[in-house]
Amino acid sequence: MKYKVITFDAYSALLDIKGSLVPALEKVFDVSGKDLTAVFAMWRTRQWDYVLLSSSMNKGFLSYRYITRCALDYTLLKFDLTCSEANREELVDAWSHLSAWPEAQTTLLEIKRRGYPIAILSNGDEAMLKSLEGSTGIVFDYIFCAEQAKAYKPSPKIYQLPFDKLGLARAEVLHVAGSPFDMMGAKAEGLLCIWSNRFHDFPIDPIYKPDFECNDLSGLLKVL
Repeated sequence: MKYKVITFDAYSALLDIKGSLVPALEKVFDVSGKDLTAVFAMWRTRQWDYVLLSSSMNKGFLSYRYITRCALDYTLLKFDLTCSEANREELVDAWSHLSAWPEAQTTLLEIKRRGYPIAILSNGDEAMLKSLEGSTGIVFDYIFCAEQAKAYKPSPKIYQLPFDKLGLARAEVLHVAGSPFDMMGAKAEGLLCIWSNRFHDFPIDPIYKPDFECNDLSGLLKVL
């Protein structure tokens, strides 16, 4: 067996965050006929912005839940949307109960059947990620997260976690990325990486290319 562990990005590779959170927004905001996709998109973008800002400002580590809440509050202001405090907490909690991509469970089960340990490698808080195990129906062997590294992707600190904690060599870890940002961060740190590129995206800088690329998670089985 070539790889000692296969790590997965949670929020892009494993989980359908748009398909999960747009309905959550529609449940809270009674806006008949209005598409809340743009609200989700800004929320996700501002979440990424604050992750990068928090790393750059060097003012201490902020939890992913806190960053997600700040991004939500900003987005509601921009779209002039109001809701109760309970509803805001409900929306943040939705990040701990996201639906997996359709092929995720069968792919992960087959990988485990073949004897590969699997892990989450994500920006999410550890408690949030443990809750998400229920979304995939799979128990992961390890959870590696920004909270442990005190740094967010694409910091080398988070990608280094599997090597520090398991004592593995670079060639013994395969990372499954779901976004160009995660793929580029993994490759910049020297990880072997397969990109589940279901949206047919491109890296911002073409010098960072995945070792393998597939249309969805099921393509990982051909690589293994």
